Amino acid sequence: MITGLCAFVGTVIGTFLVARRARRTAVQAEAGEEVLFQVGARLPEEGRRYSLGRVQAGGKFRWKPRWSWTRLRELPTDLRYIRARQTTLREMLWIPTRALVIECESSAGPVHLWAYPEQAVHVVEMIRRASSSNSSSAPVPDISS
Repeated sequence: MITGLCAFVGTVIGTFLVARRARRTAVQAEAGEEVLFQVGARLPEEGRRYSLGRVQAGGKFRWKPRWSWTRLRELPTDLRYIRARQTTLREMLWIPTRALVIECESSAGPVHLWAYPEQAVHVVEMIRRASSSNSSSAPVPDISS
């Protein structure tokens, strides 16, 4: 019983700290500071598992794998934003529960990314900037919910 209670308290504290860090980096990015957002990526044809990577705030979207042994080494350069949505129950096995899934398409097929809700707007804006020469300039949707 005590073990379960300790695990629950640890989970709550961990979730709080992750949310706080995500909010802090989003505020720093809005202030123009150079920060890195954690962004997971996967190609749906290659399986369910996401590879963790980072994106530098500001400028064009450029995903870099977090570790040298990451399964997915690079993403297609011609990403086009489709939509953002909440995670499904199956996806919660592989990514944080609070994360938003950002669905994109490219010449290589569909690409799914995840980002924390506080940072998702910045990530979508970077994807749109990177693909601005290829697509229309539709307004960035409100994905903060």
